[in-house]
Amino acid sequence: MTDGIATGTVGGCVVVSPAGALDVATVPELHTLLHRTLDDGATRLVLDLSEVDFIDSTALRTLVSVHKRLRDSGGFAIVCPHARIRRIFDLTALDRVLILTGTVDEARAALE
Repeated sequence: MTDGIATGTVGGCVVVSPAGALDVATVPELHTLLHRTLDDGATRLVLDLSEVDFIDSTALRTLVSVHKRLRDSGGFAIVCPHARIRRIFDLTALDRVLILTGTVDEARAALE
């Protein structure tokens, strides 16, 4: 279960920061929030996974859907400072498709 999802804005980027596990039980809330944020006009989005301790394939599917929506109109970057979470992106080859950074500042800079 997620421990909550915080949102804010840093340098013109919407930053979404979930905490806890991102799995089949919790991803629907994140999916709805991310896509609602895009529907409301956000064109640069940072997902901060600093407080996430588990991620499954349902979460990865949501991240790919956000990437596809922003691919041509802005940008999407993921803060992924923990090696065990980063490894999931490496194993699925999503590290070659998604922008992965270690900090929010690096993610914001990657989207400029």
